[in-house]
Order: sequence, then C-alpha cells, then structure tokens
Amino acid sequence: MATQFNLYVDADACLRFQLVTGNGDVLLTSNAFEDEDAAIAAIWSVREAAANGRIVDLTGSLAETTPPATS
Repeated sequence: MATQFNLYVDADACLRFQLVTGNGDVLLTSNAFEDEDAAIAAIWSVREAAANGRIVDLTGSLAETTPPATS
C-alpha cells in the first residue's frame, strides 16, 4: 500500500485527515475542518509544503543538511 491521506469524520462529527504510510504508521493527524472542501484544500497544502519545504532544526543540535543521495 502506498502512502495516502485518509479523510474521515471524528467522534465530534468534524472532518479530519491523516497521512498514513504504506505500512500503516500515522505520520500526522490534522486539525478539525467544518467541511470537506476545506479539508481537501489543506491536504493539497500539506502535499505542496512537503514537496518544497526545507528541514529546519530548531534544537540547535545539528546543522541544516541536504537529503542523503539515493543510488
């Protein structure tokens, strides 16, 4: 199974989404949304940010690095 966004209704009847890996690990759970259009717009926003976002270490323990090279 590929990584996917799961859109669902929570116990309070609000829409949320989760980013779930291929092996079922939940990487993130969103805030609550009042309607499906807003939740889907947020999913697109997360997808874009993940593809273009920088990794910034705010702990001060490591210098910012580039992703490891893949072969």
